[in-house]
Amino acid sequence: MADTVGTIGKSWLIGLASSLREEHDYAPEVDGVLPQGLKGTLFRNGPGCFEFGGVRKRHLLDGDGMIQAFDFTDKGLRYRNRYVRTRKFLAEQAARRFVMPTWTTRAPGGVIRNVGNKIRSQAGVTTLVKNGCLYAFDEVGLPYGLDPDTLETLGERQVGPPQLRIDYKAHTKTDGRNGDWLLLGVEHGPRTWLNVVQRSADGELVSHQRVAAPRPSYIHDWFFTERYVVVLLHPVELSLPRFLSGLASFTDSLQWRPDKGNMLVVLDRAGASEPVLFSADPSFMWHSLNAFDLGDSIVADFVGYDEPDHFLGEKAAFRAIMCGLQGLQQHKGKLRRYVINLPRKRIIQEVLSEENHEFPMVDAAVSGHRHRYGYFTTAAESTVFHNGLARVDMENGSREQVLLDDVHLGEPVFVRDQEAGPEQGWLLSLGLDGRTGNSFLGIFRTDSIGDGPIARVLLRHPTPLSFHGYWHGR
Repeated sequence: MADTVGTIGKSWLIGLASSLREEHDYAPEVDGVLPQGLKGTLFRNGPGCFEFGGVRKRHLLDGDGMIQAFDFTDKGLRYRNRYVRTRKFLAEQAARRFVMPTWTTRAPGGVIRNVGNKIRSQAGVTTLVKNGCLYAFDEVGLPYGLDPDTLETLGERQVGPPQLRIDYKAHTKTDGRNGDWLLLGVEHGPRTWLNVVQRSADGELVSHQRVAAPRPSYIHDWFFTERYVVVLLHPVELSLPRFLSGLASFTDSLQWRPDKGNMLVVLDRAGASEPVLFSADPSFMWHSLNAFDLGDSIVADFVGYDEPDHFLGEKAAFRAIMCGLQGLQQHKGKLRRYVINLPRKRIIQEVLSEENHEFPMVDAAVSGHRHRYGYFTTAAESTVFHNGLARVDMENGSREQVLLDDVHLGEPVFVRDQEAGPEQGWLLSLGLDGRTGNSFLGIFRTDSIGDGPIARVLLRHPTPLSFHGYWHGR
């Protein structure tokens, strides 16, 4: 693959790493017919600002968090975007320049200005609504709360025990049957600790478990079932001395060590038994699809890479895109499955599809329980910047996909059609059209993805790559 912009189907590449400085509020045009049953708000979160005061960020994960909202109402359609007013964002707006380090971009001033962990939340990875509060999560510290109606930032929100100040993972889990909310927090230090917090559907703190991890590892996502929590420790090692000394950024202090393989930590949600450890072949996971209990076993589906070359290293795609280049991205995100037999302490690994996948999604109603379908972004080549969507039948392996010319498509958020059968509805994918240079929200039927979008909400401008979204129905 050429390492330059301008190849066929990649004219949208620069737009994914461009800032959206203006905060909008308008009624966008619609190409096609919106489904009558689509009523609610799609919230999306991702980096919005990559340059300030003459400095450009060095990595796609380094931008300030920006919430986008698509409101589908009886009165019409509305689009809004607003930055999360984190402490970092407000301090840098006042200084009129970047002053704090992020994942890969160090603070100006050299080693001394970067000694210690000075990274602060950008609140720019995931978003969801719980009990009237719109949350914006990062990988650092506490999440920020926002008003879901106005997108006004309300400040940091404690989601665990009051005294617990840890780094909560961006991905949280909601039980599709009882609404329990599970969160994973990590403490880095001489020893790594995993914190599992459970809250009831009405927001009450139910439990908190703190267990020692068998080894340090960078974690982004994880699994849960009706009875268990499973944390995958892939072999990405963090050199704390290198990072805390100020000699390297957080990302540059990470190293892929495939010789050490994967480790899985299985925790009893009720805390009734000790953690159980399993070993597996190395693979890097950004995102899990879903997991469920099957007799005495756990079935865990995810997207895994043989190597995270798109993420780590000087030529990684996530870094190169900031200069308008495609960079290294030679390893596909393959659809994989673990079957974990607890009584026998045995794990079986399978590759369910060799096709390229990312941003896995299931119907929220089956989260933590047995699912039939998985939804993904996809592409025909080995790239992490996808131009298609796919539906995989997890029971028989059949797969349907659509690939769009000169378009980037993001995470497909599932919206259930209340008048259709289980796991049926629509997928909402925020895309960037290379022909017009503007972004759009594509709406696809889950049972006919191959037909392409049934409608497109046309924005008046491009939006940078948005990581994750959440549908809040009315």
